[in-house]
Amino acid sequence: MRRLALLGVAAATLLGLGGCNSDNTTTAQTHALYGDYESSKVFNINVDRMSLDSIMNVSPALGPYGVDCETDTEAFALTRRSDSIAVINFRNNRVEKVIPLKFHPRSTATLDNLDLILVSGKTKPMSVTIGKHDHEVKRYFGEDVDTSVHPVDTADYFGGGNATGHPFWLADGKRFLMLDRVNRKLLLYTKESDVPLAQIDTETTAHHVLFLSSEVDASGNGTYYMVLEGPKDPANAAIPAAGIMKFTIDASDTITVDTIFHAAHEDGGAHHARFYGDKYIFFPTFSGKVYVVDKNTMASVATFQAGLGAGHITFSIPKRMAVVTNHKATYVTVVDLSNPQNPKVIANIDVAKPLTPEEKAAGKNAQAHTSHVDESGRFFYSCANCEAKFYAIDLDYLWIAKSIHLPGTYVAMGDFVRF
Repeated sequence: MRRLALLGVAAATLLGLGGCNSDNTTTAQTHALYGDYESSKVFNINVDRMSLDSIMNVSPALGPYGVDCETDTEAFALTRRSDSIAVINFRNNRVEKVIPLKFHPRSTATLDNLDLILVSGKTKPMSVTIGKHDHEVKRYFGEDVDTSVHPVDTADYFGGGNATGHPFWLADGKRFLMLDRVNRKLLLYTKESDVPLAQIDTETTAHHVLFLSSEVDASGNGTYYMVLEGPKDPANAAIPAAGIMKFTIDASDTITVDTIFHAAHEDGGAHHARFYGDKYIFFPTFSGKVYVVDKNTMASVATFQAGLGAGHITFSIPKRMAVVTNHKATYVTVVDLSNPQNPKVIANIDVAKPLTPEEKAAGKNAQAHTSHVDESGRFFYSCANCEAKFYAIDLDYLWIAKSIHLPGTYVAMGDFVRF
């Protein structure tokens, strides 16, 4: 099994030319696992065939917002509407176990050589470690106080009501970072103790951590970058603008802030950024303005305009292209990166219906958080949330090559895996 990022199926597979070897043995295929947040359904989609293989019901856990593949056979369904998390065997399409928790889960993290899953909290600024194979809760970390009665209000910050950001293991498999959005802190823990090794304040709520392997040693000490979400309302000048914080962790477990890049305040909040090569960080903001930041100087070297709610960016390395997911717009933005310091928008491709006033009021997105580009770089895959439509874009022709409708109502996030 391969968990996929920029790797996946060959272009011929989408066109119906793949699937089996000449000796009739079955080849590995790419699957997408997506959750339906408004039900208990998890969909197993065969990406190669563009067909729905199965539907799994994770009840009594509720609201599988997304799915994270963590082993060769299993995935964790992020059931964000219940104090539990569901374990799915995606090879035989069955729910193995529903694990009770002290909070609604937000996201997971693991390492290949580590027998632990790290789960961060949606309703409490907490994390928990769970055995990757025995599925037993090992240790809780953080503050066991529900955000509904917590004295610190996060409503003015971009990124929703999640109590934490994405959890992050350091390379040694002994330490991890918890992004506490409620108290606006970055905490460094060892898996052996619920007392933090170190902590620092963050300017605003923080969303996730990114890094280059060349800047971090085998123990996980080195340089990291973290997205600061900024204000929910750009007019709120009391909250610093969205940005990227560059920081270091050393062998003495000290966290030191290097510098912070800030977007323009009027561009609103941000939640994801991504490295392109070993130098440039692409940083989308809510207004649709995307910054290209040189990580050495932490200054913007270029910008381009995508759509409202620009939040995730997916690269086609072979094609030297990027696809920006615009969560509040009907289209994705395709960008030519032949020169990363001079990116060129080449298409806006409609993939979703406009959000209704009711959907906007509920804070829904038009487009999913999760996407994938196949190994040829030609096909981009994602989902339109409110339509529950899974689709493939041909980046050669800049159109939707094929789509399928899923029997759900709000399909927001998932994971791609090859087996």
